[in-house]
Amino acid sequence: MPKAQKALRLCLILADVFICALVIAAILLPFGVSWYVEVMHRSQSLPATIMVTCYPCAPILGIALIQLRKIIKRICADNIFCADNSMGFKIISACCLAISVITLIAGRFYLPFYIVGGTFVFLALVAYTMRAVFLTLSERYGENDTTE
Repeated sequence: MPKAQKALRLCLILADVFICALVIAAILLPFGVSWYVEVMHRSQSLPATIMVTCYPCAPILGIALIQLRKIIKRICADNIFCADNSMGFKIISACCLAISVITLIAGRFYLPFYIVGGTFVFLALVAYTMRAVFLTLSERYGENDTTE
């Protein structure tokens, strides 16, 4: 069990790091995109395309990361197979699906967004599968136990 607790602590730290990195990336995005366009000699319309795509995705990604952090905290507190965790995975899946729709639409204007969109469709599937697993186990072992 100590290895599992260490892994959960690492996941919690990484979730916090990713939340901070998301905030920093959102703040520095205009500067980074302008620099990229100048150095790589890309179209002058590219910064607007990237920012119009990334800024709507940032809060959605933030919601997903916060939900992941809540799930990890509940698991650390030995509240593993509960309805809240399956709901958290459902929210994460919906967030990934929303990001994939936004980036797949943006892929029409900047090709690498198709790759991002495809990745987020896959992550939505993984999160939805995890939701189904947690929901099944919560019905079997968790809060909904009616044997008492």
